[in-house]
Formats: sequence, structure tokens, C-alpha cells
Amino acid sequence: MNSTNEKTILKLKEIQEKYDIPVNRLTSLIRQGKLKAVKSGKEYVVTLTEIHRYLGIETTSESLEREIYIKELESKIKNYEIQMKTLKNCINMMGNVVACG
Repeated sequence: MNSTNEKTILKLKEIQEKYDIPVNRLTSLIRQGKLKAVKSGKEYVVTLTEIHRYLGIETTSESLEREIYIKELESKIKNYEIQMKTLKNCINMMGNVVACG
């Protein structure tokens, strides 16, 4: 896991703003043991890693490499689609020329 995420802590209000999860929902999750948090004064704080774990967001280098690979494949597919469309247009034009000739 990313050590920066383990060191980054957020207050519930910050989590609410960033992830659009109401503070009362977060508090409930903490009390149910579904979200690990630490009490800091009167407020709970949660590590970014824990938030990502709860939300199912992977933050490992392996998952980032997988995301990059997927984006590269999507780009290749898009390029092939453009090439196929161009080729079909050329074939159609050639068909029209032959039909007219």
C-alpha cells in the first residue's frame, strides 16, 4: 500500500466533502466497526488508506499498473475503431466509383 495514504489522516468533515458521505453515516460506520478510526480530541480521524479500503479503492502499485494497462488498451481499441471506419469509408467510395463507371 501507499505509505503516503497511511500517513494521511482526514477528519470526518473532510471525508464528507471529498467523498460525499454524510458525517452521521461515517460515525455510524465507525461505531459498527466497518470503518476504523481514532478519536482525536472530540473528533474522529481516519487514514486515507482506511477510507480507500472501505470504498473499495485499490491503491497498490499493481492496481495502478493495471489501470494504466487498461487505459493503453482502450486507446488502442479507439485507434483501431477509427482505422476500421476509415477503411469502410474508402471501400464504400471505391464501390461508388465502380458503380458509376
